[in-house]
Amino acid sequence: MSRTARSIALLTVLVSLLVLAIPAQAQEMEEEAIAPAPCAEPGTLTMWVWDEAWAEIIGNAIEDWKANYCPGAEVNLEVQPWGQYWDLLKTNAASGDLPDVFNMSQTNVFFYLDNGALMNLQPYWDEYGVDTTIWGTGLVDPYRWGEDNDLYAGPVNWDTIAVYYNKDMFDAAGLEYPTADWTWDDFAAAAEALTTDTIYGAAVYLEYQAGYPNWIAATGTTPIIEAGRTACTLTEPGSVEALSFLKGLLDAGYMPTPSIMGGASADDAFNFWASEQVAMITGGSWKLTDALNNVAFNWDVVQLPRHPETGRSRSILHAVGYVASARTAQPDLAANLILYLVSDAGQTFFAEGGNVAPANPSPALQQMWIDAFGDTNVNIQTFVDATVDSQGVTVFDEIWDRINSELVLNIFDLGVSVEEETQAACEFIAPYVVAEE
Repeated sequence: MSRTARSIALLTVLVSLLVLAIPAQAQEMEEEAIAPAPCAEPGTLTMWVWDEAWAEIIGNAIEDWKANYCPGAEVNLEVQPWGQYWDLLKTNAASGDLPDVFNMSQTNVFFYLDNGALMNLQPYWDEYGVDTTIWGTGLVDPYRWGEDNDLYAGPVNWDTIAVYYNKDMFDAAGLEYPTADWTWDDFAAAAEALTTDTIYGAAVYLEYQAGYPNWIAATGTTPIIEAGRTACTLTEPGSVEALSFLKGLLDAGYMPTPSIMGGASADDAFNFWASEQVAMITGGSWKLTDALNNVAFNWDVVQLPRHPETGRSRSILHAVGYVASARTAQPDLAANLILYLVSDAGQTFFAEGGNVAPANPSPALQQMWIDAFGDTNVNIQTFVDATVDSQGVTVFDEIWDRINSELVLNIFDLGVSVEEETQAACEFIAPYVVAEE
């Protein structure tokens, strides 16, 4: 039996075991499974990735693609270390000598889209019958481009944000544990009730992905800057509302300043939480292993609270993508490989071997990722649920420090008003805004 056949058999068994436990939404996504397709004609492709571990997993997947879907094809897979990956990619984009297929991040994709360096994959998604909405908003929206919102990438993985909370502190305060239906008001009440002379109720504003932009997204406002870099959104009502809500919790004494926590990073908040000085923090799915291995008290995770008017809980989500060069000599073959890599069969290699959350929404694949953490009492499904109505990354290198740390320090440490700081931040961002045609 081939590796693909074994994988499909495993998926079938898992689905039958899980069907009663899978939420209705997840069952609907299972019906939209992504199937690989035979290539029309083999050829040779080059492919770049920046991670050694990923290269091994992707390499195994490529071998399966060659054996079962494109016999005779060859892929020259190269690892370009992260420290030089983006410099090499930009240099090659300028010369028109990009690899046929390569990994892309949401923070960097605008440059390549804006310069016409990437192949439009939408005609291939249509040809292969892939409904690109099955990936959810945050996974793919940053990779859409043009008047028709075509999708130029296939997502590799995801990471999302949730609230990590200390169950022992909730018990001591006589509070019920939060649920996925809690609201901003519920969160504020819990933060107040959990705050004591030695413990803060929450620390949920630090950094871009793990912090304040999640709250902005819940209002229905795109955090920081609109897609396509057409406008800074920090001065919009939703942004001001979210930042003012968080600043109000800090001013009330329910949240510590960055100086008290020892820094303005999400890791500083996590360490403060792990040392039992704060009851609730926002943190990424990438902190699960650290928490499971090193946190001694009883804890769990829950989705971000819902905005009281929009009813939305929206996590900032980042997904690496597979993209193809607009100048590839093998467009059909490159698209066929990307299709395979994002399919149920191709993503099984990540789910089984990489401890990386696979982008494919198959409940069986997501369960493989959850199971990779072993037998825990933590609701890891929370992070999967957060992918559905999620917000893709809207920030980029040139403004990263300004909005990731400087804005946080100014508002939550130095006492600059929300209105003054958001205006100043938008003035900083203004040179990078692209006027709409």
